[in-house]
Amino acid sequence: MKEEVLELLKSVKNPFTGVDIVSEGLVSTIIEDEEGIQIYLAFARNTPPGPVSSALAWPVQARIIKDIVKVLEEAGIGKFEILDDTTLQRYYPGDV
Repeated sequence: MKEEVLELLKSVKNPFTGVDIVSEGLVSTIIEDEEGIQIYLAFARNTPPGPVSSALAWPVQARIIKDIVKVLEEAGIGKFEILDDTTLQRYYPGDV
């Protein structure tokens, strides 16, 4: 299942760069266990520190999360979570 999820994530593009999030290195880890799938993204370590950078990055990150959820739900992937690999902030399920 991890390989299938990784392939699906290759169809999600960063709206700012146009590059898929796997090739861009935003997908750092995919873990599959009895609870489902956890997808760890490298958002925090790829966003320069400071409130302005965070404010500018948030709409791009929110779009990426929405696109990931859409792709995985359309493919029938069951339970999954999307988290930041540095802060462990949970993006999905939750508010996006």
